[in-house]
Amino acid sequence: MIKKITALVLTGALTLSLAACGGGNNNGGGAATGNEGAGSKTAGDKKVVKILHWKQENINKAMEEINAAFMEKYPEYTIEYTTTGPDDEYKQAQRARITANDVDIMADLSGMRLSPKDWTPGAKVPDWQQWIDSGLIADLSDQSFVKNWNANDIAQAGTYNDKVYAIPTGKVAMSGLFYNKQIFEDNGLSVPQTWSEFIKLCEDLKVKGITPIGVAGKDVWPLKLPVFALQAKILGGGDQQKWIEGVWKGETAYNDAEAVEVLEKMKTLQDNYMIDGFMGIDYASAPSIFATGKVAMLADGSWDAPTIATANPDLKFGYFPVPATEDAAKNSSFVGKYDVTWYVAEKGPNKEGALKWMEFFSQPENYTKFVKAAGFIPTQDNIATESEFIDNEIAPYLGDFELAYEILMINRENVGEHLAAEGVHTEYLAPGGEFQSAKELADVQQKEWEASAPK
Repeated sequence: MIKKITALVLTGALTLSLAACGGGNNNGGGAATGNEGAGSKTAGDKKVVKILHWKQENINKAMEEINAAFMEKYPEYTIEYTTTGPDDEYKQAQRARITANDVDIMADLSGMRLSPKDWTPGAKVPDWQQWIDSGLIADLSDQSFVKNWNANDIAQAGTYNDKVYAIPTGKVAMSGLFYNKQIFEDNGLSVPQTWSEFIKLCEDLKVKGITPIGVAGKDVWPLKLPVFALQAKILGGGDQQKWIEGVWKGETAYNDAEAVEVLEKMKTLQDNYMIDGFMGIDYASAPSIFATGKVAMLADGSWDAPTIATANPDLKFGYFPVPATEDAAKNSSFVGKYDVTWYVAEKGPNKEGALKWMEFFSQPENYTKFVKAAGFIPTQDNIATESEFIDNEIAPYLGDFELAYEILMINRENVGEHLAAEGVHTEYLAPGGEFQSAKELADVQQKEWEASAPK
């Protein structure tokens, strides 16, 4: 299994010829290099299509191959594929390029999310919605290639005001634990289906001198991953959307029994079963800690399977949802998000070429190359990923794929640090933080929420 993943996702080292463009690096072979301005539609006799993306080696390599195939089929076009650093650097590039009409196709992360509702007064309007409302993003509703994509995925992550403005290219699971199958087998352990079974598993590992769980606490955000399972299965009795709406309406609270249960269960894991010094472990180091057998399980997203496989090609590992409750059926599905999502600029240098590229990318044979390299759960039907990891470890838990709390939670402007960025922030719980109990943190979070209400 692992060798297949490695071959599909991380084949060879990529040497990039980089040139400055829009604050990033031009990786697109055949790009404009003459005296054309930023808004130019042509490079010599070719029409330029400008694509903006962040740096992610496996996906960047697949994109270059797809771009090369596109330019071979349509020699009148050249692709200018620009990448920048991730996170804030990429967001800055997005904002600069789309407002300057200097991009044709632009990637975004997590799909179209966090749009204010009629019950969220004072909520921040996300960038993508501002761009659409300003006429900067093209309406794709009538494009024939939209039919190639799963209708439910398009509805969840690509639709706004009943029109299609984005194409989500894949999903990832975020609420699972990688587990070392050899350690489980050697110690007669099985995948837990309930919270009590999970705690017993962790206790059994500790008794045998095996550290149960690794996590990259230094980067903070990986601590959210197990919490996503707890939130999805506990809040609102398993309906976190209902609970979130209740918070805005004053019907639920950050310090109610369900919210405190989420924090208490995560504190139980942090206090008793995570690797010593987890708040000092960075994300880049976590896969190798798991791959070398120092921990039995790793809290991480499904996207890191190729990294683990590379770190130890002989490792036998699986992936299961954190079982948040005593209801095995409720626990049996992953929580996750959409990943790379494409927007077409309405006023970019070459909208016609951008739509032609989107049509080409949407063809199943081309999309298959992309989704294999990305390691995503496909958002087109009947796509053969040839990944035993996805087929055997992810697919069995996809029946009721749920979006994570951070994708659903619409936050208030100027909310306090203990609630910022749609997080629950269990890093503030001892031993890493100042709060000795879950209830203390929950009370502070509720006070911050109330303080941020519009006056």
